[in-house]
Amino acid sequence: MKATIVSHEEPPETSAAEIHRFSFKLEDGNAPPLTESISLRTARVIVDNLPDGNAFIKMLQAIVNAQPGQYDALVGNVFPDHFSTSPSDDRRMPGRNSEGPPP
Repeated sequence: MKATIVSHEEPPETSAAEIHRFSFKLEDGNAPPLTESISLRTARVIVDNLPDGNAFIKMLQAIVNAQPGQYDALVGNVFPDHFSTSPSDDRRMPGRNSEGPPP
């Protein structure tokens, strides 16, 4: 899987700073990419409650750890984990422990 930040939206001036929104694309190499968005506030909650271990969490950590002046610079950043570029790739995947503990 890999996660890519595709855009950053600043909140309206009358809104809380936590309302910054980031659009991102998730790709696993086997299905069509999924594009979604997340607020800074939601990213913080997820990072605080889920262990590290995959591309999505790595992307959220980068968002949460960035300073407000760095948000636009996150656009285009790619966060890979075990991404296969072709469904027919015969790549050995790391063991279960590489993804973090099961839920």
